[in-house]
Amino acid sequence: LHVRSRRQRQMCIRDRLRPMIGISEHAWNVAQDRMGTQVATAAFALVFEKHSVGEVASPGGYLRGMVEKAGAGELHLERSFYGRLSGQAA
Repeated sequence: LHVRSRRQRQMCIRDRLRPMIGISEHAWNVAQDRMGTQVATAAFALVFEKHSVGEVASPGGYLRGMVEKAGAGELHLERSFYGRLSGQAA
């Protein structure tokens, strides 16, 4: 699956990947409203990857938790991505 533009990426998440892993449309919309589309998309990528390797059993719940952390100023996606890139589960 090759996605060229930001709009295509958003549509791909909304229409294909989100329902594939069980994230409700409502949870996705709330994530975008509260975190902004770019941060929500980054959070989704992390949830999708963690779910794909069996680290997250409830992707929708995990995303909702990330939204809550973001609202409290406690979400640090960069740490999670750096940890995953260095081979450590974050």
